[in-house]
Order: sequence, then C-alpha cells, then structure tokens
Amino acid sequence: MLSVIIPAYNVEKYIERCVNSVLNQYLKNIEIIVIDDGSKDKTSDICLKISENNKNIIYKKVQNGGCSAARNLGVSMAKGKYIAFLDSDDWVDSDMYINMIEEAEKNQADIVICGFKKLDENKNLLSTVKIPKRNNKNEYIDCTTEWFASPCNKIYKRDLLEKNNIRFLLNIYTGEDMFFNFISFFYSKNIISLDEPYYNYFMNQNSVSNNYKNRTDIYIVIRELISFYKRNGVYKENINKIRECFKYHGIMYPFDVLQKLSENKVENWKRFYIKIKEEINRLKEIETIDIKIYYYYRIFRLKMMWLKRFKKMLIEK
Repeated sequence: MLSVIIPAYNVEKYIERCVNSVLNQYLKNIEIIVIDDGSKDKTSDICLKISENNKNIIYKKVQNGGCSAARNLGVSMAKGKYIAFLDSDDWVDSDMYINMIEEAEKNQADIVICGFKKLDENKNLLSTVKIPKRNNKNEYIDCTTEWFASPCNKIYKRDLLEKNNIRFLLNIYTGEDMFFNFISFFYSKNIISLDEPYYNYFMNQNSVSNNYKNRTDIYIVIRELISFYKRNGVYKENINKIRECFKYHGIMYPFDVLQKLSENKVENWKRFYIKIKEEINRLKEIETIDIKIYYYYRIFRLKMMWLKRFKKMLIEK
C-alpha cells in the first residue's frame, strides 16, 4: 500500500528513531526503503541490524551521490500504491500514514499533505505548521508557505510520479524539493490537506556558516522551473508563481542568509554576495517593479548594517 523512502547519510544518532517511527505505524502494509548514501559512521551497522529483524525493510548501501539520487533510487525500487519520503533525522507520529492513506483513498487524491511540528534536540516543541484547506490544487501551489517545499509531509500516488517521470534534480542542494513539488502538483488532478501536524521535523541547529555554500543552487531551480513551464506551454499562466518563487527564495531568503553570514563574520561571505547579485541579474525576464524595489531594499538593509558596524568601530577607537 505505502512505500516510505528514507535516504540516510552519517545519521547514527537518529536513524533508529526514524525507522522505528515507521515500524510503529498503525498502518501495517508498509514497505520501508532505506538508502544508505555511503555513510562513514555506524549508520550502516544500525540499518543492517534493523533490516535483518524486519522483513518489510529494504536496505541498500550506495556510493555517496546526494539526497536526490538516493530518493530517486528509492522511487525506482518502490512497489507501493503510494510513496512517502522521510528524512533520516526526523520521525513521524504513529497515526500519520493510516490517516493520510485513508484520506487519499476516500478522495481519490494524487497528493495528500499534512502539517508538521518543529522540534529541537530534546524534542522541545519550537513551532507548529498547520495547513488551511484550499479550494483547488492551484491554490496549493504556494511556495511562500512553510509546508509547500518539503516532500516529507506529503504522500504521492506512485502512478503520478512514474507516468510523468517526476524525479528530484540531481547535484542540486537547495530548492530540489520545491522543484519536485512544483512538478508533482502541476501533474496532479486532486490534492487534499490534513491540518494535523503528524510529521516531526528536527531543527538541526548547525552554524549558518556550514549551510550557505549551495544556496545559489536556487537560481538553477528557478531557471529549470521557467524551462518546464515553457516546454508545457503554460509559462504565461504560471509566471506569477515563478515570480513568487524568485522573490521569496531567490531574494528574501538568500539575503537573510547574507545578513547572518555578515553578522557572524563568515569568511568569503562577500564572494557569496557577488554571486547572488550575478544570479539575480540573469533572471531579468521575470523581474517586475515590485521585485526590483524589494531587491534594492534588501541591498540597502545590508549596507546599512555594514555602516552601523563601521560607525561602532569608529566610536570604539
């Protein structure tokens, strides 16, 4: 009935909790596919031991190729009517999949979405993201929301992915999830949402300096999205969705990261700033006055922050 795909890489601290949360589901007809993406810690040993004791777990270790490649392999191996994705440091509530499958079957839905909880290392609740009901599938295509981009708070009909050859972009480390959902939502006929936050998203509090180097991949994703809509003859109908994506993920979020990098005095952050400006200038075909004003506003904010720091240095001297 359901195939749950779990890519795993160096997650010895979390993988057992993750897999056990699927084994403990009220829904029993579940195929669990764990793709070990070349782990170098004890992840492999833990996965092997769990798979030996549970016949519904398929464990496969591959050479490191990234999360997208691991997920794509999992999709090609899956046999369930529905497919779910689960990140290896997260976990799911025991009634998540049975309720989502029931909703999919009842409504003949291609995609079912649920809410999620954000938790810290000690399972303290940081925030809850819920999903208001939308009137149609087009209203669910909203990349400005927290719940849209991730594939992990959703289940997908496998036929939807197979018939339309929907896969994750390879060698892209920012925005590949969002692109996958843009394409999946485009081809789907019916999307349903559940307000319950069944999915538990572990907020790994790594330093921002370790997470910024692939952020410019988002511009590749935006160009791929433009190409996809043009190939399918629906570019004009979807231009506003592309512009939303550009403003939110191509300007707002990168500049938020830039401010944090600057505040934390991360080495080479100015090189990242120049790269962002170059990439934004390459997307002038989707630029509007509103986007241009917002872009210059974010540059102004960044420069004001530098001036404040310079002023503080002069005062201290």
